[in-house]
Amino acid sequence: MTCALQLPAPRSGRKVALTLGISVQYPVGEDPAARFEEQVEQARFARDHQFDGVSATQHYLAHPFQYLHPLATLARLIPETGDMQLATGISLAALAHPVDLAEQLASIDIMSGGRLSVGVGLGYRDVEFAAFGLGRTGRLQRYLDNLELLRALWTSERVTFSAEHARLDDVPIALRPLQRPHPPLTMAAHSRTAIERTARMGIPWAAAAAHVQDDYFLEQVAIYRQACRDHGHEGLPMTVGVELYVAKTEDAALDVVRRSLRVKYEAYRAWGQDSVLPESQSFDKEFDDLRKGRFIIGDPQACARRLQDLIDTVGPAQIGLRMNWPGMSRAEIMSGLDLLVHEVLPRVPELRATN
Repeated sequence: MTCALQLPAPRSGRKVALTLGISVQYPVGEDPAARFEEQVEQARFARDHQFDGVSATQHYLAHPFQYLHPLATLARLIPETGDMQLATGISLAALAHPVDLAEQLASIDIMSGGRLSVGVGLGYRDVEFAAFGLGRTGRLQRYLDNLELLRALWTSERVTFSAEHARLDDVPIALRPLQRPHPPLTMAAHSRTAIERTARMGIPWAAAAAHVQDDYFLEQVAIYRQACRDHGHEGLPMTVGVELYVAKTEDAALDVVRRSLRVKYEAYRAWGQDSVLPESQSFDKEFDDLRKGRFIIGDPQACARRLQDLIDTVGPAQIGLRMNWPGMSRAEIMSGLDLLVHEVLPRVPELRATN
């Protein structure tokens, strides 16, 4: 894939929102209750250091990981998170029944005082679609239908809707989110077609920078920006998800994360997460090759420089950091977070979390 890069010029001093991924994924055999309490601690840490939000991801039947449900996770975190945003990053909207999903999300938005942000994605794992009795055929139409119905259920007095999997005949709607017209939406997309569809629909793109190498990611960004211009949505914001770990030295950082990140991306590879990408972006690489141009791993100066480069070249509205992966210890995670807020963020003016 090639295209002319037309990326935004640096905009010094522009605030970029900063969120922390609450990675509720634990290897089989670990105590999930104890590990979840550590993640509650991370959410409190983010709150106390003025991050803008926390997010939780979703997969079903996610062996080799015990994977907590994001909506239950976010509901539990409501009292721990102050005024931070709570985000699904992402919710598999092609799998859930849209009425159930709409009411669960509306409930979290209400209980949190209007702090919910909803990231949605199509999904790609055969085992998930099979378990829900859906199959992959027709999944894109279900996904688009579900998004349409979600927004109707959140904004309309009465809803009429007809699809194979959902039917409402002039049904009155009582439960709505607190935010009007509805919680902010973002959409995950990896392929060119999906990225262009996101821009055409006028929904901000939730980009996974860690899933592709830097040069390819810049091509994806250029495709998104051009599609936004083509469809009258110029200036539509985007969020960027980043895998980041910081230690006193690069070697020390790599010693901590080499195994956990390798295991995570081996699972992604087995699940087929990279199947929509060109072969050049395959996850089927040794870790030292895989990490180059994908992950931000290093000492504080190097991590700050990479984050600043991302802000200057891409111009995201929000950066989401995932700083822990299955198998890492509490001490390793908290050490990385402490170095982030005390030695990395002060070097990146646009990311104004405080220490």
